[in-house]
Amino acid sequence: MKKIFTILGAGILLHSSVYAQAPVHYNRCGMQMYHNELIAQDPSWAEKFAAQRNSLQAAADYYMELKRSGDLERTSTTVSAVPIIFHILVDSAQFNALGGTAGIIKRCDSQIAVLNRDYNMQNPDSGKIPSNWKALWGNVGVHFGLARVDPSGNCSPGYEVKIISGSTTTDGGFSSINSVKSPSTGLAAWDVSKYYNVWCTNFLGSLNGLLGITQPKSDGATSTKMGVVILYNTLGCTAQNGAVPAGTGTWPTPYNLGRTLTHETGHFFEIWHPWGDDGGKCPTWSSTATIAADSTGLVSGEDPGTACTSGLGSDDGLSDTPPESDNVYGNPHYTIAGGTTHDCCEMNSGTNTQPIGIACLSYMDYTDDDAMYLFTTMQAAAMASMVLVPPSSGTGATGYGTIGENYNLTQNPSLLIPCSTTGVTPSPTELKSSLSIYPNPTTGEVNISINSAEETLNEIIVINMLGQQVKTVKGNNVDYYSIDLSEMSKGIYFVKCNFASGSVTRKILLQ
Repeated sequence: MKKIFTILGAGILLHSSVYAQAPVHYNRCGMQMYHNELIAQDPSWAEKFAAQRNSLQAAADYYMELKRSGDLERTSTTVSAVPIIFHILVDSAQFNALGGTAGIIKRCDSQIAVLNRDYNMQNPDSGKIPSNWKALWGNVGVHFGLARVDPSGNCSPGYEVKIISGSTTTDGGFSSINSVKSPSTGLAAWDVSKYYNVWCTNFLGSLNGLLGITQPKSDGATSTKMGVVILYNTLGCTAQNGAVPAGTGTWPTPYNLGRTLTHETGHFFEIWHPWGDDGGKCPTWSSTATIAADSTGLVSGEDPGTACTSGLGSDDGLSDTPPESDNVYGNPHYTIAGGTTHDCCEMNSGTNTQPIGIACLSYMDYTDDDAMYLFTTMQAAAMASMVLVPPSSGTGATGYGTIGENYNLTQNPSLLIPCSTTGVTPSPTELKSSLSIYPNPTTGEVNISINSAEETLNEIIVINMLGQQVKTVKGNNVDYYSIDLSEMSKGIYFVKCNFASGSVTRKILLQ
């Protein structure tokens, strides 16, 4: 494969395979760079990373067993959305390139929509998934919403902006990842036990061209550093047909569908690149292996005369992502009926290890935004295990170190309730009333029962994850209401009942 080498900070070398159609001035992800930096500081991190990767299948199996046994509801809180705060750190020109405040609002809303579609098997481009991969399409089941209340209890639009000089957006090198998170040079993280922190900025110096980088909990990220940093103008999504929404500024095609954050969020929930970041090696390599470039089954633009790097490699630790030598850029040409394409790891001792091709269509590869369509079943299960109730010792949950590590992020639904609905910051204790809202989850009809003659219901407001009021029902002095949500998109909604003496908000899941 053709290789391109980019120096990323002192002593850091990140290489990636780049196909002919790839815009080489962009580098999809800095995860391997981050790992290399930690290993350079402390060589023991190499073993820690290997152990974490090797525990992922056990984490996925643990989740799948809970699902099969019917115990998932008891140990899962995936109906609670993860509150996201976008910290936007740009200069004035970049602020204008985002479309200003109005553009940022549209971008944040569309980014939440992308995450909820991609993580819940609702992406509109799923029709492009080849037939043999459909059975491997996995549902993470995690939902996301804008953080509408800040750590001090004040109303928030879900983002904050700091305008700085373009020359100080980052200081270049790995340390720039930390500078954007510093209160003095950037924007400080909100409580990482309650908020998913995403910084949107420009990468300068040796990081110029980077799209995103993640510091998850397992990598020793502190409470001031944990989260994701993405290139500022990859925030949000243009229409699937490429049309740019009015007032949203400029976009770095082909990275204009919000999949940069989809990819980095996968790292935040601990899954890896499918090829294992091993420098182009095959995980099936052995002294008796027969591994060579397949001149008839290559990704368009790949050099057919180059074989895999010699030596035993690794992969992402998950069973349903086929062996893959290295990352795939661009928009691959599929060569397998019902599948994707081969790379040079196709054969091992005469056995085809890629019968339906490589997972270049996964959100965790490096392809263009419009060439990513799914998480595999095991990728989804491994991520879903991160929001389970943390298992106690003795449960037999191998991989205990990461299972449930993001559970707390799903325990704060009040942070998702827009203050602007009533103009009043939500109280920590809701109105005491005999109010029932059922069924939950629902497939369409929501029933509201009020068992208190002392309460006068003024109105019922249904709010989506973007903070938009999608339905309003006026109170009419009855104690029972039925609301039909069947025509709305599946996902999480808030039902807010405004009484004369206060309000009660309940979260519901529309399936």
